[in-house]
Amino acid sequence: MGNKNGKIVLTEEIVEEISKTSGIDKNEVRQQCEAFLVKHPNGNMDKKEFRKFIKTALPDLNMKKMEENTFRMYDTNQDGMVSMEEFLIVFHIFSGGTAEENLQRIFRIFDVDNNGSISKKELKKLVKDMSAIIKENNPDKFAADVIATSAFKEMDKDNDGCITSKEFCAAILAQDKFSKFLAVQVIDMFT
Repeated sequence: MGNKNGKIVLTEEIVEEISKTSGIDKNEVRQQCEAFLVKHPNGNMDKKEFRKFIKTALPDLNMKKMEENTFRMYDTNQDGMVSMEEFLIVFHIFSGGTAEENLQRIFRIFDVDNNGSISKKELKKLVKDMSAIIKENNPDKFAADVIATSAFKEMDKDNDGCITSKEFCAAILAQDKFSKFLAVQVIDMFT
């Protein structure tokens, strides 16, 4: 990215790089980047700007409880900002990635402390944060604690007290009841 009078300038080199790393067509990258830069001339969104963007893009989504988790998923380098490239890559994956790629992104939402695994405490907190969404889609009326505990048991295959990305993906792809239920709730937030 170039810089002209304090504003980020989109270069062909950047368009090609984002296209290569994201898999998005160059023309689509250029259009999306230009639209992003109109609203975010410095090339980044902070949490406040991200909140505004999500409210505009997904007006029916109640982000109050899930905002931190969703921001963390987009802020892949954990610098407290969502760059144009981070945004486009995650957006593209959610709009057409493989099941495994999408599950890796969802795993990042569940991994609250970004240590590469999900603890029982993290899973319980996320289920609590998602309680409004879960209530709408929980015909069996399972309690939040039952959902968190059951999903944790399904996912923690080696019983070591934490869920790795591999265990997380395997449980959901195996259609384990509570694991799949939680993943579907997160996916439904974005679709």
